[in-house]
Amino acid sequence: MRLLLFSLLVACGPAATAPSTLSKPVAPATAGDPACPVAIAGTSVTVEDTDTGAALVFVTTGDVVDLRKRGALMAQQHNDRHAAMGPLPDGKDSAGGHDHDHGGHAGHGGHDNHAAGGSMIGIHSKAATIDVDSGVKVAFISFAKDIGKLQTELRMHAKHYAAGHCEMK
Repeated sequence: MRLLLFSLLVACGPAATAPSTLSKPVAPATAGDPACPVAIAGTSVTVEDTDTGAALVFVTTGDVVDLRKRGALMAQQHNDRHAAMGPLPDGKDSAGGHDHDHGGHAGHGGHDNHAAGGSMIGIHSKAATIDVDSGVKVAFISFAKDIGKLQTELRMHAKHYAAGHCEMK
């Protein structure tokens, strides 16, 4: 009888919290930035060097479709800003491209201007996206003379992204 009463109390007692609720990651504070890939919970970033620059590779255990949209928007915003500064690199130059650094251009401000739209890449470059398993690769092409600087800059950005936000402080 006691066993039956105990079983009924356990069965009718308060429901336990579902494990998915307890283990669900909290979205970072930059979730409102539509161009921030790491705003999606479960997203990580790595950097891949290429012959013409480097790429940020974002993969997620979360919403892959949203991640790819954010990567595409990041690339579009980057290209819009950099196209206004001069011809975008195509990866075919061998003489080193144009001799201008975009750290001081109006409206860009180097690494001091990281407000809406996520971070800004200071090295003049062109961005394109490529879908990868569980994510998106945002590949940046720079002029030949700037490849090393671009690779270094993207590693710095990736460290910030790994903290779960796109704003550079």
